[in-house]
Amino acid sequence: MTVEHDEEDAARARAIRRLRTRGLEAAVNALIDLAEDKSAPANSRAAAASALARGNGLYATTGNEPPKALHEMTAAELKAAGEEIERERREFLALMEAGAEGSGDVFE
Repeated sequence: MTVEHDEEDAARARAIRRLRTRGLEAAVNALIDLAEDKSAPANSRAAAASALARGNGLYATTGNEPPKALHEMTAAELKAAGEEIERERREFLALMEAGAEGSGDVFE
């Protein structure tokens, strides 16, 4: 390794550490602030609340364990995962439609 590569690796390691500490805290704080902001659009608040719930393992069936990889799932598990994805897709589309009817701009 060269000095240049060592410096790049060190910079990358510092950036990753900062992202995983301050960045994570900032992201969680922003989600909480948005979820609690009664003046924010309902679809934005719902998306923030959903992200917070997912981050806390609420949607996981066994706590905070990582989900199985697709190739490790049985046919029944694949079917259940597909149904969950479809349910979440429908909820997301409903939120987007509700937000579109309310203001015309999702980011207002």
